[in-house]
Amino acid sequence: MRILVIGATGTVGQNVVRALSAHHDKVGEGQLDIISASRSSTEHPVDCRDDASVAALFDRVGTVDAVVSTIGGAKWASASDATLDTYASTVNGKLLCQVRITLAARGHVRHGGSITLTSGIVGNYAFPGGSPSAIANIGLDAFVKSAAAELPHLRLNTVSATVLEESADAYAAVFPGFAAVPGAVAAAAFVRSVYGSETGQTIKAWS
Repeated sequence: MRILVIGATGTVGQNVVRALSAHHDKVGEGQLDIISASRSSTEHPVDCRDDASVAALFDRVGTVDAVVSTIGGAKWASASDATLDTYASTVNGKLLCQVRITLAARGHVRHGGSITLTSGIVGNYAFPGGSPSAIANIGLDAFVKSAAAELPHLRLNTVSATVLEESADAYAAVFPGFAAVPGAVAAAAFVRSVYGSETGQTIKAWS
């Protein structure tokens, strides 16, 4: 089993790598090879804003059984004073980056394999300064719902995450009254997408 995790050095990404390894140790067959890629990686560097960088990553990695993207790139700003550049930066950094990953992955994921993207709770509810993220998250969920039917040879899902306990202090002001979840709980949603049978779904890592 070869799994490419893009954004593997982030808080979500690290939890996902651990969860995938633990699941495979319990019930997986054969050897697990998790390929960790990120902007800061020395072995598998990638800039998901750049077509050539993403294409080069997949050329280096070759065929995989699953691709997981845990990248963020969202900006927080109120619609009362945000500029168009604020929205464009979030759309480019979170939504289009992950669409770019999906398009590049099509020829590198084995038949029946999966692609898992990361959206989020913002957009399902209103949060202070959350309108840029809302566009990216809901756009990703809609993309997956529609595109999955057009990619019958693989499975395509999003994981909609909420704030993690590990990051709760930093985001307390913009998630008032919303319970944070342990990173391991959010990571379990990615395991479900990679090892399960669902496609075209938004798997919620919040209740």
